[in-house]
This record gives sequence, structure tokens and C-alpha cells, in this order.
Amino acid sequence: MKKRSEGFFGLHFDFHAGEDCTEIGKNVTEKMIREVIEMLRPDFIQCDCKGHRGFSSYQTKIGNPAPGFVHDQLKIWRKITKEYGVPLVMHYSGIWDNRALETHPEWAVINENGSPDKEKTSTFKAYADELLIPQLLELANVYGVDGVWVDGECWAVKPDFDEKIITLFEKEYGVKLIKDIEGKYDKNSDEYRKFLHFNRKQFLKYIGHYTDKVHKNAPDFEIASNWAFSSHMPEKVCLNVDFLSGDFNPDDSYNSARFEARVLCEQNKPWDLMAWGFNRNFTGDAIKSVKSPETLCREAASVISLGGGFQIYNNQNRDGSVNLWEVREMKPVAEFVRKREPFLKGGKPFSNIGILYSDYDRKNRIDKVGELFPYGWNERVKGAVRMVLDSAHSCSILMDHMLEPENNSFSEKNIVIVPELKYINEEIKNKLLKFAETGGNLIISGYDGCKLFADALEGVKIADERRETVIQIVNGTRNIHQKAVFGEVKIDENAGNTEILRKCSAGSPVIAKTKYGKGSIVAVYYNMFDIYYDATNFYVRNMMSEIIGSLGGEKFISYKGQKFVDIVPAKKDGKLLISLINTIEIYSEKRLRAYDEIPDLTNIEIIVKLAKEPASIRLQPENVIPEYKYDASAGKLTVNINKLHIHSIIVIE
Repeated sequence: MKKRSEGFFGLHFDFHAGEDCTEIGKNVTEKMIREVIEMLRPDFIQCDCKGHRGFSSYQTKIGNPAPGFVHDQLKIWRKITKEYGVPLVMHYSGIWDNRALETHPEWAVINENGSPDKEKTSTFKAYADELLIPQLLELANVYGVDGVWVDGECWAVKPDFDEKIITLFEKEYGVKLIKDIEGKYDKNSDEYRKFLHFNRKQFLKYIGHYTDKVHKNAPDFEIASNWAFSSHMPEKVCLNVDFLSGDFNPDDSYNSARFEARVLCEQNKPWDLMAWGFNRNFTGDAIKSVKSPETLCREAASVISLGGGFQIYNNQNRDGSVNLWEVREMKPVAEFVRKREPFLKGGKPFSNIGILYSDYDRKNRIDKVGELFPYGWNERVKGAVRMVLDSAHSCSILMDHMLEPENNSFSEKNIVIVPELKYINEEIKNKLLKFAETGGNLIISGYDGCKLFADALEGVKIADERRETVIQIVNGTRNIHQKAVFGEVKIDENAGNTEILRKCSAGSPVIAKTKYGKGSIVAVYYNMFDIYYDATNFYVRNMMSEIIGSLGGEKFISYKGQKFVDIVPAKKDGKLLISLINTIEIYSEKRLRAYDEIPDLTNIEIIVKLAKEPASIRLQPENVIPEYKYDASAGKLTVNINKLHIHSIIVIE
């Protein structure tokens, strides 16, 4: 049987059992599960065993079983998946467990106001040893399941203000956590930030503790903590988790996927991402709209093109059965992924453009609101990824721990974008400046970000005050309007070291390039990428694309055609893979609840720099030879593609 971590295509079902679940297993049949497996042939299936409400949807002897069972549905799932050799993995809510706190209120995290939380358990208390670990071992050793996808973890964990925990913190750090006269903690104080750091360290200890304990007693049982070492916590993997995984935003899914995949693919662990099989939001008036196969295929392409696995989530009914009509709808998606698996699985993506996603900056921002690993707080980075990809450039994510010359992903870059930092330490700053000094091109954006690098911008003076205002950027014969955070900039043009690239209509420089050693620093003096995240603008996109195109000499890959394509270069088994993904009409996802047709792109031209003529060129999985020519004198391969529907791979040997 293949391991869960080796899977390329999988299914996820859950239903978060609650007090209303009195007939679990009633409609769960062997025939139903056989149809699921025979229809879609997944590498693994994940199904429900405990959701956020804390009720187990199987007949546990250790946890808190749901009110009523007709059959133990988990035994049926296990029997049939084992018969077909399909790993069975549990959806298990970790930190978030309402029922556990009803029966054991002493396990609760204590909120800042002194009240025990009704949902979130504390990583300092007995929950892991007395419920989570014993229940995972029950699943492994009694039910014989193959692993667990632990939900409700880093994004749900909260700091614990229990007096005993505060005492432990104060003893370890040698400081006092002090309240003000209103009885509130000062979130701007160093002591408060250290307390949050103390809680983050404990969360890592918590994952490491239950992972190691379960592995010791069930060595083949595989564990992932949902969103660990992802965009929620962009830090180096330091725990013995078996794979990385997360479920991307259900109502802006493609944009979520193209960002999250670029974080996880850099972590040197098996990884996959989960698409929701339906659109919904979390405003309280959510309407479930099942996604079309076309939609899911495009989401799959954004993940598998970067070498990761892909899984689809659909609900189980309140008795644990699944809606087979939803399963049948996914057959074209399964076929789409399988056709591409031989070419993409295990591929190593690369790019000359890196976008910094700084854990240091993120933690300093979220410290101000007292959170540990929340969703979001990275919109400017997502905006930069979107803008670069929308410009038909490739890009990858750089995290703080990757900024070392020996890191292959960093060493291959000639452009690094630093989107709208607010906080930086000297170590990170020096590494970025060294990159520019030795010939790289830095693009620094935002008022605060540019102020952080002001000492490196010779002849530039940035005003000490900023304001939110509408600026009009002069771009050729057109003005581009942006509602921006901006401070006036003055540049001594006689210094000869700085070139003004764009001005606003009032005359102030908006974008300028300063020579720095053998390289350069391009300063964008307003929050360009944060704006683009919420309001895509093709004038701004084209302006930045022109600037990127002017840096670092000739591009490895050039593109001619409609600007609705993601380009993902990768290497595998000595072959060069260039994935092309049709991204037309993705911007309306938040408003458009469902769509079933993606228009084709036509007349695409890809130019690749190659030192010698390739032995073979094919479009896969179509297995056709495209129209192409190789110019030996220029060292360029030109490939022409008449039509791109959703995704195709140029395979060059």
C-alpha cells in the first residue's frame, strides 16, 4: 500500500459531528465506498472522525462519541479502503474541541480577560496526553487507519493567560507581564511580545510531543498538522511531521492556491493542498455552490505544476454518508490530474524572481493584535505574487530562513521583490543588500519598506510624514490613479546614482532605481502590491512588468500572447518542464458563485533560452509535437501553441 505522504490525488470528506448526529452510519455502505474508489481511484481518502464540536463520529472508547450510531461508519470505511489498498486518513480537530472543554474545562486556554475558552484547548495542559494522543493511538492500533490530518491547529491556537502559565513564562524569560490601570496588557510592550513568542514555542513543542509519541507507538502512522510551516507560519520545518497540507480559501481558491503552493513547495517535505469542492463564505449567510470540474481542474493545475499533491474536499452527510452525485462530478478532475502525474509529480519548480515572505515582519505585525498564527496578514505578499504571475513572469517565495547563498532557490534569483515591509532586522536587511551589492536587483515597495532601506538609497530623501491620498502616476501618455499610502520623495538628480523611473502628476518621484554595488535597488514609494491584492489593475501590472523586464538582462522565458497565463518552469529527471495555466476570468471568483466554462487562450508564443538544440519537445499530456524552431546563433527556442484550454506542459529534453 502506498503511503499517504506519497499520494498525488486524494479525497477528503468531513462533517464535524454534533449533538444532532443520532444515526451515524445509517446510510454508509460498502457499495457507496466502492463506487467512490472505483469512480475516482484516489491515492488516499480522508474522512471524518472528530470535528471542531469535539464529538467523535466513530464508536470511540477513549473520546467523546456522538449521540447515536446505527453502524460504526469508520469500520466500513477501513474495510473497503483496505480491500482496495487505499490509505485511510482521519480528519481530526486538534486544538479546537468544544466537547472536550465541556467535560474537562481545566484543559481550556484562558483568555486575556480571565475567562476559560469554550472552544480552544491549551497546549500547556493535559488535553494532548489525556485525549489527543490516546485517541490517535486508538485510531492507529484498534481501527488500523494510516494517518491523521489534524485540523484546527496553528490557525486556531491562542495564547494562554492562565496565571500558572504566566508564572512559567516570567520565570523562563526573567520579565514581568504587567497590566495597565484598565486591567489590559500592553500589546506594544516587549514583555507582551515575549509572552507571545513563549506561546508559539509551546505550540511547536505540542506538535512535536504528540507526533513523536504517536510515532513511537505506531511507527507507520503518518501525521500532518493542518497549515503547519505554511503561509500561517513561514518558518523552517523543525518537527517530525510526515507531510505538509492545508485547505485553501474556498471563495478565492485559485489565487489562494497559486500563493500557498509557492510557500509549501519550498519546505523540502512531501506536501499537498486541498481544494474545497464547493464555494462558500463565512459570513453566516453562506450558500453552498458546488464547483464545476473546469474550476477544480484549474485549481489542481496551480498545485500540481509546482510538484505537490492535490485533494478535493466535499461534505459528508450528518450520518457519515457521502453525496455520490458530487463524487461523480469529480471524475473529469481525477482524470485531469492522473494524466499529468507522470510529468509533474516530484518536479522542482524554479524562477529567477523571488518574493520575500518575511516571518519576522509578519510576527511583528500580528503581535500587535495578540495572535499567534492567524490567517491573512500577508495581503501585500499575495498581491506581489498575483501581479508578477499576471504579468506572465514566473516567481517563487523566499522565506527569511532561505536567504543564504547556499540555498539553491535564493542563489538562482536575479530579482528579489520585498513587498511593503514594516519591520526588518539587521540580519535580513544585510542579506538583501548583499544580494544587490553582488549584482542582484532588489525591488522595495511601500512607504515603510522604503524608509527601512533609506540609508542605502543615495541621494534620496523620503518625507517623515505619510498620508493616504490619490496619486496619479505618469506612465507614458497615461496617468494611473492609485489611492495610496505615500510620503513625498525628493531625489538629488545631480548625484548620478539614482534614476527616476516614474513620477506622479504633481512631480514627486514614485518609482526610482538606485545603483548599489554591482546591482540595483528599485524603490516603489507607495503600497503598490497591497492595493493590487484587492484591486487588480492592468495598467499597474503592465508598468511593473516593464520595470521587471528592464532588470537583469534577457529573461530565461519570454511570453507573447494574452496576459492570462501562469508560467511555471520546473525540472525533473533531466527534463525542463514549462507549465502553462490559463487564468482568464479568475478575478470574479469572490462574486461569482459557480462557473462551468473557461474560454481558451490562442496563439501563444514561448521563447526559452537554451544553450543547445533540444533532442525532443512535446506538449503533455496531449503527447503532440508543437510548432517550434531553434535559433542556434541566439540560443533561443521558440514554441508556438495554437490553443490552451486549462493547462499544458511543454516538456523539453
